[in-house]
Amino acid sequence: MAAKFNIRNLRVFLLLLLMTIAAFLLLSNVEQVHQLAVTQPPHRIEKIELESLELVEDTYEDIPLEHKMTTESPRLVTQRTLELKKLLKCRDRQLKLEKVQHGDYWVIKNLVIGRESQRMGCAESITYTTNGDFTFFDNLETVAQRWLGPISFAIHSPGYDLNSTLDAIQYVRNCLPGSQLISDYVSFHVFFAHAHMPEYVPYDESETLNWPYNCVAEDGDLLMPPYYQNRSQMYKVQANMTYPINVGRNIARQAANTHFIFACDIELYPSLGFVDQFLNMVYHNNSVLQLNPKLPPRVYPLPVFEIHEDVMVPNDKNELMQLFHKKKAQLFHAHLCQNCHKVPGYQNWLNQKFNSSDQLKLFSKTLRQDTFKYWEPFYVSDNREPFFDERVTWEGQSNKRIQGYAMCLLGYEYHVLHPAFLVHSPGIKIPSGNSTRAIYAKEMTKFIKSKIQPEYRVLYGKNKKCFT
Repeated sequence: MAAKFNIRNLRVFLLLLLMTIAAFLLLSNVEQVHQLAVTQPPHRIEKIELESLELVEDTYEDIPLEHKMTTESPRLVTQRTLELKKLLKCRDRQLKLEKVQHGDYWVIKNLVIGRESQRMGCAESITYTTNGDFTFFDNLETVAQRWLGPISFAIHSPGYDLNSTLDAIQYVRNCLPGSQLISDYVSFHVFFAHAHMPEYVPYDESETLNWPYNCVAEDGDLLMPPYYQNRSQMYKVQANMTYPINVGRNIARQAANTHFIFACDIELYPSLGFVDQFLNMVYHNNSVLQLNPKLPPRVYPLPVFEIHEDVMVPNDKNELMQLFHKKKAQLFHAHLCQNCHKVPGYQNWLNQKFNSSDQLKLFSKTLRQDTFKYWEPFYVSDNREPFFDERVTWEGQSNKRIQGYAMCLLGYEYHVLHPAFLVHSPGIKIPSGNSTRAIYAKEMTKFIKSKIQPEYRVLYGKNKKCFT
């Protein structure tokens, strides 16, 4: 019995000894941590390392411009981003390459990912979602320079057009003054119909970026960009294909990793600083958002203008109005369809005085009814509005109106912003008299009235004030 008692005491003694040593080590570590915190330089106390991110107390407008425009510096998470993320209840999502079927199409999503967009937080920016084929790449540098945020670009690339798409991707990422920004922000997705498969598709991003390219000829002259080609030689044209514009729009939207998106045509250029202006507006005044699911949802359109070919794209409203006074700028599609792009309070918007220090604000509000029943606005949204109907092609026209019809049935409110705006790439749109497109449009209108509208009334309800 005595031996058992001694063994038990020995075990208790050893256990107490181990606990004492552990407590001593813990106190020692705490003291070391305290000493390190005391001896840290002041600038280290103001920043908190969070994985690969840095948290700073400044709002985004206080960050030097070079930090916004390059991936060379550490990631900055501002107080604005943190508070918006909490307000919006959004989750960060990294972009990754995916090969998926999308109806009749194969989609290579994120074939090449923007380096800055890859690590973009959900509340940190707004994604400009757009689409086209390789012949639209001439707009990309201007959009990237003016947007300074993520760009999700879906490119229709059937057959051998994919080779030209790869040529164009390499050229814009390597051969232009704005290539750094394009590499930072633009994520490229390619799609093609099952019936028009290319003979070769890169396996991944690395293989895509190894695609051969040249910026200059042997004599040292800059080579003509590969997107300046004769359209008649495109696979799409040779195969007599229509352009599935709404397929591209939806792919680009689905690939976005930010809470807010701006679904836009790639030939529309924003006024400078818009992304920051919008996020600052929301940050300083949460009431501009509609977060109550029981109330009508909102989107935030920008007025759209077009300018003459011989003038520069205006950076702000002052420059825009100077062009108006010289009769060098006008409402977008003024000669084609005024009601398609005239915002509510249009004349008051033009007359509203502007100072460079003015903050972005909600200017006017409407539903897509009555005078605005044919409106085709471009707007910031939370990416929850209905997707674009993929049965409608570019040639058939009305490709945005069907979505507008669905949003009208759902009661969406449109809150127009001031003083930000969009400008189409230089050149005034005039009636073209394209008889082929007129035939497509006539047939598409019949299909919309007989097939699509009845479906949407079943899905979204009825409202006699809503039109396609």
